[in-house]
Amino acid sequence: FGLAEVIREAATIIMLFTVGWLAGRTWRSRLAFTLLAFGVWDIAYYIWLMPLTGWPRSLTDWDILFLIPLPWWGPVWAPASIAALMIIFGVTVARHDSVEHPLWPGRRTTLLGLLGGLLALYVFMTDALHTITTGGGVAQLRDLMPIWFNWPIFMVALALIAAPVVEVCWRARNPARFDLDYAHWLAHFARNRELRPEPDWAAPVHLAPAVLAPLRRSIEQFQLGDGGGPASLIAFDADGFRNQSKEMRAIVDAWFREEAEHSRLLGGMVDRLGGRRIAGHWSFTAFCLCRRGLGVRFELQVLTLTELVSTAYYRVLQRHSPDVALTAVCELILRDEAGHIAFQCDRIAAMNHPPPGFPEALWRAQFWTLGHVAATVLWVSHGACLTALGGSRAEYYCEARRELRRFIGSLARRALVAKMDPRPWPADCTPARPA
Repeated sequence: FGLAEVIREAATIIMLFTVGWLAGRTWRSRLAFTLLAFGVWDIAYYIWLMPLTGWPRSLTDWDILFLIPLPWWGPVWAPASIAALMIIFGVTVARHDSVEHPLWPGRRTTLLGLLGGLLALYVFMTDALHTITTGGGVAQLRDLMPIWFNWPIFMVALALIAAPVVEVCWRARNPARFDLDYAHWLAHFARNRELRPEPDWAAPVHLAPAVLAPLRRSIEQFQLGDGGGPASLIAFDADGFRNQSKEMRAIVDAWFREEAEHSRLLGGMVDRLGGRRIAGHWSFTAFCLCRRGLGVRFELQVLTLTELVSTAYYRVLQRHSPDVALTAVCELILRDEAGHIAFQCDRIAAMNHPPPGFPEALWRAQFWTLGHVAATVLWVSHGACLTALGGSRAEYYCEARRELRRFIGSLARRALVAKMDPRPWPADCTPARPA
């Protein structure tokens, strides 16, 4: 009956996936219902066998767990513990997930869970794999009787599998208290397209050669990076964020249209200063690699940090600008960046990220650290320009730290409002015009 048992097991898996597909509304909830059904089926199997057959007599009794692709061996407590985690995960995600508020573990914990699953499979199939690799056949597999279960490695695997379960339980207990005010931000981007005076490109240029050369190089690089490159989210999983709703897609499109407008303004400055529009730079290449490879969540943080330190750059540039057109360009870009930073703050707060407590402190530490890294990368590329205009390293870093503190402080204030008044975000977060 070996072949019949293999077919029965495959049919059972198909049945469980069918249950999940019919019960769920999203791919997350469908997979959650599948895991829930699988876990209940696995534990109920042992519960009903005890009164019907007198086996298993204890949780340490050995069992053949599965035959696909090789026999899995282990004590009853091992698959039962995994099944319990599947039930907890399935119930939590199936109950709390929705299209508006998706619930799913992050990429890192998902990878940890998959690694734990592969490690558990290795422990279950160790004896079968040893039999196959030493030349054994079907008869040897049938007669196989394992003696020792590698429980230390299995406990490591179980801890890894538990990582995504713990994360979704934490997120379910700390849901986003506020919805992002889509209407407010759509109105903001529409309003921001109005009353944008064009810089006076025909005004005479009176710049000394010692100032003109580094300024031209700096503007050329910013024209490439500030909207001149890919004017969209480029992370491998960016579509999931962009397409979570039609409103979010419209906001993202409006955001990057403003970035493209920055590129146009900076391109006008490049032409005015007699420069050339470059196609690449090492800092821009590193910037895009980070955005593509580390996922949309990290890409959004990189873009947020870039806008914060770019704001510091434009403030110093505007303060020491000897050119009327450059001053006007800085004013327009600073106006847009203030809105972008406020939007990013509201977006993060609406996700209830970071969660309060130690995770929040850890998030602040990494945000502050990466902010200084971004500020340093910008200074390495553009410090010569600011220095030539009369700015200083201390002045620039003072502005960058002030922007980082403001952003982190805004998140903290929104968290305080969430505790005191758990209602949707009021549309009162219109960014102040930069001085």
